[in-house]
Formats: sequence, C-alpha cells, structure tokens
Amino acid sequence: MIEPSSFDAEVRELHAFFERWYSGQADPSEFSRLDVLSGAFTMIGPDGRLARVDEVREMVRAAYGRRPIKFTIRNEAVRSDSPVVTYEEWQTASGVATGRLSTAVMAPAAHLPNGLQWLHLHETWLPDRRR
Repeated sequence: MIEPSSFDAEVRELHAFFERWYSGQADPSEFSRLDVLSGAFTMIGPDGRLARVDEVREMVRAAYGRRPIKFTIRNEAVRSDSPVVTYEEWQTASGVATGRLSTAVMAPAAHLPNGLQWLHLHETWLPDRRR
C-alpha cells in the first residue's frame, strides 16, 4: 500500500517542476520529470479538451520560460483515496490567481519519484477562480 504522504509529495513536487519550467528557471534536463506520466496518460483540461501524453509533453516543452519569473503554483487540500487524488491548484501570474480542482488517477511505479505514475488527470475551473 502506498502511503498518503507519497501522493501529496508527488503532486507538490511535479507542480514545483512545472513552476520552474514555465518560468524558465528549470534546467532542460529536468524535463525527464515528466517520466511520471504513463504512456497511456490522458488529461482533460479545464476547457474540457482531451489531450494524450504526447500532446501534454509537447505543450509543456513548448511552454518553457513563457510565464513571468514570479509565476507560482500552489497546491492545497491534497486528498488521496488511493489511487484517486484530488487537489486544488492555484496559479498566480502577474498578480492574477486562477484556481482549478484537479482529480488524478495514479498507479504504483517503484522506479519513479515517490513511487507513483500518473494515469489520468481531469481539471475543472473553480467557481471562484480569482484568489
């Protein structure tokens, strides 16, 4: 059984990577952090669009350095009922915060950071998107 703290750590560490990547502060070698996405990974963004793993990887790669240096991602209310994880994700760019409620499905993968692999992610805008 995977400890709930592993899910929390995985969510926070992956989003810390995104924060560094999007603001251009990550070393390009850190892109391998996305190895936690399963080859069958799918994501439904808050706009309702379905993206498969290759599309997600390309979107992330293309977004390198496209956010301001003061771009932040904060995760709140991370809850796990293995293998389903829910959390709030708050992004702040240029002083404007937007929030989304995210639900992820993960599977054990001992060879990856925190022992978890992402299978699916579904994001929904929070009604109060400004914080």
